[in-house]
Amino acid sequence: MCSKEGLQSKLPLHKVLPFANVDGIGNRTSIFVQGCDIRCLYCHNPETQDVKFKEREVSIEDLIKEIEPYTPYVRGITVSGGEPTLYHKQLEVLFDELHKQNLTCYVDSNGYFDRERIASLIEVTDKFLFDVKTLDSSGDLIGVKKTGNLENLKYLLKLGKVEEVRHVALTSFVDSENVVRQISEILKDYPEVLFRIIKVHTRGCMHEDLIKDKVPSNRFMGNLGKIASDIGVKLVRVQL
Repeated sequence: MCSKEGLQSKLPLHKVLPFANVDGIGNRTSIFVQGCDIRCLYCHNPETQDVKFKEREVSIEDLIKEIEPYTPYVRGITVSGGEPTLYHKQLEVLFDELHKQNLTCYVDSNGYFDRERIASLIEVTDKFLFDVKTLDSSGDLIGVKKTGNLENLKYLLKLGKVEEVRHVALTSFVDSENVVRQISEILKDYPEVLFRIIKVHTRGCMHEDLIKDKVPSNRFMGNLGKIASDIGVKLVRVQL
């Protein structure tokens, strides 16, 4: 049972989207937290990046009350951002309470987390939506040097905690063909996991001037999908 102190812990909140059908299977309530540990060039939610900017902080108790009107009509919630794992302690409390209402709790993550540090959150998370930005330590795309996401993906897959893996494809800053190959070699053993390969777009993009000539052709995207299918991934969706 969650303590009163836990329910009063604060979560930096950007916004709540009452109903969404792109953040996991079924109709879900999406909760966007404020703060991210990377700086993607193609970020479409740049206003959520700044960890120190806290337009609104809510207690877990008040957040549960806020989403209560929507819960009869959704399968569960998906916490996105920003990067939700930055607030693993608060989310543990939130998920424990929502599970009592038979709601599923998802985390949409960039994958750059310390899995030992967030072990308790992983335990109470039903599924992760895992976004693979790149597989090297280059900061060209994400603004900082980060590694470890591939090992985190493998770990979560073994636990049966992944519903979907995503990759946003570009023709520069990241070798999307290599990313698709490496991820596909892993996902071929997990036929229930969707691999969504997304064509980057510039609408609402933070750095449109840097991205506009890096948008892949439909042919390039089709080839990425074929690579994944040929390797043996059962569920591949190319999003143009």
